[in-house]
Amino acid sequence: MMLNPNDRTLYTAALTPPQGMVFDEAIATTFSLDPTTLLTVPVHLAMADCRGCVDQMQDEITLLEAIKRVASRITVFAQIGRIHPPIIPTVLYGMLEHLIIEVQAPRGGSFHPKLWLLRFVDRDGHQQPLLRLIILSRNLTPDRSWDISLHLEGRPGGRYFADNRELGDLVKTLPDMSVKTPSDTALIGDRAARLSDELRRTNWELPIGVESINFHIFGLKRGKAWQPPKSDKALLISPFCTDEAIKHLLAGSKSPSALISNPDTLSGLKSGTLKLFKDCYCLHEAAETEDGEDESESLQHDERGLHAKVYVYHRGWAAYLLVGSANATNAAFLAGKNVEILVELVGKRSKTIDIDKLLGNDGLGEYITPFTEQDQPPVDTQRQEAEEALENAKDILVKSALIVKCTPSDGKDFWELIIRSKPGITFPGLSNITAWPITVKPDSARGILKGLQKGEASLGSYAAASITGLIAFELTSSQVGLQLRFVLNLPLTGRIPDRDAAIFRTVINNREGFLRYLMLLLGGDDAPPGGGPNKTNHKKWFGGNGLRIDSPLLEQLTQTFCRHPERLSEISELINKLTKDESEHQILPDGFVEFWQVFERALEKSHE
Repeated sequence: MMLNPNDRTLYTAALTPPQGMVFDEAIATTFSLDPTTLLTVPVHLAMADCRGCVDQMQDEITLLEAIKRVASRITVFAQIGRIHPPIIPTVLYGMLEHLIIEVQAPRGGSFHPKLWLLRFVDRDGHQQPLLRLIILSRNLTPDRSWDISLHLEGRPGGRYFADNRELGDLVKTLPDMSVKTPSDTALIGDRAARLSDELRRTNWELPIGVESINFHIFGLKRGKAWQPPKSDKALLISPFCTDEAIKHLLAGSKSPSALISNPDTLSGLKSGTLKLFKDCYCLHEAAETEDGEDESESLQHDERGLHAKVYVYHRGWAAYLLVGSANATNAAFLAGKNVEILVELVGKRSKTIDIDKLLGNDGLGEYITPFTEQDQPPVDTQRQEAEEALENAKDILVKSALIVKCTPSDGKDFWELIIRSKPGITFPGLSNITAWPITVKPDSARGILKGLQKGEASLGSYAAASITGLIAFELTSSQVGLQLRFVLNLPLTGRIPDRDAAIFRTVINNREGFLRYLMLLLGGDDAPPGGGPNKTNHKKWFGGNGLRIDSPLLEQLTQTFCRHPERLSEISELINKLTKDESEHQILPDGFVEFWQVFERALEKSHE
C-alpha cells in the first residue's frame, strides 16, 4: 500500500541533502507561511549535523550562520496577506525579507500550491546535479495536522519530457505573479527560468509500482475544468468540500466508496451529496486546519485536524492516485481561479493502492470514524459580518501599495519607521488597526488607523538590527471585537542603516558568541552543532579575557589556512561587521585583531 499512515516523516527531513551532495538552490511555494518555520529551513539545508536538533533550531548563532550561507539561494512564493505574525520576535526575521515573495493568482483566486523544488550538487563535481521535488498538502507552517507529501528525485538530461511541461510552466511563471516590481524580481526570474528548464528535462525515479506520472496545474490560464478518470470506485479525502465539486469529481465513477473530511464540512453538505458515497468518515477528534481557501473558513490559525488532499480512482486493474493542494471545492476544481497543483500517479492496484485496504484496519481504519449527520448551528450573522469587514479591510491594505520609510531618529543609533499610503483610504467596519515590525514584540504595536487615512503613520523608533519591511498588522472589527492578524512584506525605502552588521552585533554580542560563530565559519559544511566555547569549557578557550595561544581556535585557524584558505575571507568580513562601531570591540577577545592581522598578511602573500 503506497499510503501508509504509520509511515511518517518530518517536514524538514525532506530537505536533507543526499549523501555526498550539498544544497545549491531552491524554490518553494505555499499559501500561508510562518516566519519561524522558514527560519529553521536554512539550518537543515546548510548544516548536516544540526538537522533534527531542537536546541540548534533555537540557537540564534547557528541560525545566523545558516541563513548567511544559503538564504540568497532560496526563494519562497506565498499568497499575499497570508504570512502569520511570529509568536517570539528575533532580529533574524529581517534577513528573510528577500526570501519571501508575496504573490497573487493571475485570475483573481488564491495562490494555493505547496511544493519545494531543490537542486543539489556533488561536492566534487563528478555527478550531474540532482533535483528533488516535494509536493505537499500542507503550508510552510508548524501545523500538526494530518497531511500528505510526495517526494520525487531525478537528474536533468538532454531530453525534454512532455509530462513535466505544466509543472515547468508553473515554476517559470512564479515571478510574474509577484506583487513587487519586475526590477525587484529580476534575479528571481533567472532562478525560476533555470530551474524550470532543468525540471522539464528531468526523468523522475518513480515510486515502486507506479508506471506513469502526470502533473496538473490549475489557475494559470483559462481552459476546461480538469476531468477525473472514469472509474469503478472512488475515494475522496479533502478537509473542505462543496456539493458541486464533489459531483464533478464523481462524474465518471460507478461506485464511490468513501468521503473523508472534517465534521463541519460534512455537516454543511447536502444529504444527497453524502448519499453518493457508500460511507462518509471523519478523523477521531478532528479539528479543521485553516487553509484560507473559502470565506467560510476560520480566521484563526488552527494546528490540528485533517489537511491532506487525496483522490483515488480504480478502473479495472489500474489505480489512479492524485495528491497535492486542491481541496474538493468549486474554487479549486470548477472556477479555474485558484492556482493549484495535483500529481497523478498511475499503476496497478495490486502494486500501488487499494481503496478497500486503505480504509481497513491496516490503513486508515483505526484513525477514522463514521460520520453521523449533525444539526447545523444557527448562523451568527454578527460574527459573519465582522469577518467580512476584516477580510475587506485586509484587501484594502494589500491593494494600497504601502511602503515603509526609514529615517534617522532623535535617539542615537535609532531609526523611525513610517508607513506611507495614499491619503483618504477608509476601512468600513473597523475600530482599530495596529502595526509593528515582526522583529520586536507585539507590545511595541502602534495604532495607525487615523494615520493611514491621512497617508502617513509612524510605527515608532527602533535599533538598526530591528529595521525590517516585514510588518505585522492587527485589525479589530467594530462589531464583536473580532481580530485578524497577518504580515505584509512591504518595500523599505529611505536611509536604511547597515542592518546585516547590526544584526551580527546583536546576535554575536560577546566573546563567547564570537568564538562559537567563528568555529561555525571554520567548520564549513561540516560544522558541529553548538561548536566552540561555552560556559563549561570557557577556560580551554580563554586566558582571562584574552585568547589562549594554545587554544583549539588557533589550531583550527591554522588548519583552515592550509586546507581551505578561501574560508578566511569570511572571517575578515565578520570582523569588519563587528568592529564597524568602535564601541563593539569588546565582542572580540583581547589581542585577536592583532593576531588576525598575521593571517591577513599571510593570505596577501599567498595571492602574490
